[in-house]
Amino acid sequence: MRLHPILLIKTLILLILFIAIFDKIYLQTWHSKIKIILIERKLSTVLTSNDEFNQISYTLEPFTAKLPHFSDDEARNWFLNSTYYKLYSKQCPNNACETNGFLFNGLQEHRQVHIAFIKNGLYLNDKCGYRYSEDAMRRTFKSSNQPSVIYDKAIIYTVAHGWRFQHFLDGIGPKLSHSKIYLDKYPDAKVVIERGPWIDRSVEQIWALMGVNESNRLIHYKHGTKLGAHLLINPCRTPATHPILWHDARRLYWSLANLPRSDPLLSRNKLIYVRRTRINAKISGRHILNEKLLINIVREYALKHSLEFIQYDHLKENRIEKEIELFYQARIIIGVHGGALSNINYAQSQTTIIEIMPYRAEQNTAPVVCIFSKPDEVKPCVGYIYYVQAQLLNHTYWILPTEVDDEKNLHVNLTRVKRLFDSLV
Repeated sequence: MRLHPILLIKTLILLILFIAIFDKIYLQTWHSKIKIILIERKLSTVLTSNDEFNQISYTLEPFTAKLPHFSDDEARNWFLNSTYYKLYSKQCPNNACETNGFLFNGLQEHRQVHIAFIKNGLYLNDKCGYRYSEDAMRRTFKSSNQPSVIYDKAIIYTVAHGWRFQHFLDGIGPKLSHSKIYLDKYPDAKVVIERGPWIDRSVEQIWALMGVNESNRLIHYKHGTKLGAHLLINPCRTPATHPILWHDARRLYWSLANLPRSDPLLSRNKLIYVRRTRINAKISGRHILNEKLLINIVREYALKHSLEFIQYDHLKENRIEKEIELFYQARIIIGVHGGALSNINYAQSQTTIIEIMPYRAEQNTAPVVCIFSKPDEVKPCVGYIYYVQAQLLNHTYWILPTEVDDEKNLHVNLTRVKRLFDSLV
């Protein structure tokens, strides 16, 4: 029997409509009706889907990081001879680093973002970062005897040392920026972080403000535990560094303190000196031995420019909302390299950041916190983290390299400090 051409066309149209409608209903109802949130930045978004595994993926644009600002040749020469510059100067467009900055274009390390939803997912102490393997991401359990513990829903944020303030911000923050919506959508989902010897007060408070309480929702993952969940949400395979992720994370922190998106620069009236003392620092060293004289210079500058001078000690602030609000109001932040400088994550774009960068005389091409097996070794190092964060958040970053003594403490050259402040616009 031959079909009439018009009837055949109508049949094909109905079939196409049926497939489209079925596909849409399937995506909306897969495992507790997961709602797919598309990224509103004209990004390339890809959805991978089957009965046990759903994944949203998108690709961010390449970005550049400018060089620091320098108030003298000593600072410039130190940075241009640093391990960071040696490592990334080949990435400068047209080999013009001071003009064009460093270009970051790596797909896996900087641009590709993934969030996976695994039915009966199984987590086995995999490193939560952009190198997270596809096989580990798709791992499932087949019987209830396989995992050590099974939750109905769980979200993985097991970044190394994520229980500490600075590593929460630089490791978990970028992942939260595109997955926090699922904390809200699934208020009964457990939140899994790495177990540490303690959890910083500020980290615990940030989780609590997002509805993740220590008592009933936060899970401290112990190495070796086979953790299963009927719905395992995994945002781990996310770049640690990209401006979009860091700006989104910053807006999230502001929202926790009920702050608007941004204020004009001139309305910000605080000059904050971040103190590092033998009492408030968990690691010895990097104490400024002539701190009182330094404070006098900074205070005088604040008075001259009608700024409120604040000496910040994180042990004296008990509420994270107040901490976020304080740094949100900053026009200038100055301090020696240390965990408390992570508060620059709350500061608005165009805030001036001045980092006193300690280094050893015998290893004068890298920050003192960098550990190399050989003096001429070149590899990534966390000592540049606040420079990187300042670039990601569109701050104005100044560097003041300063040599340390045998106990890793330092005398700051006050003449150089005055010259730097005179250079501020």
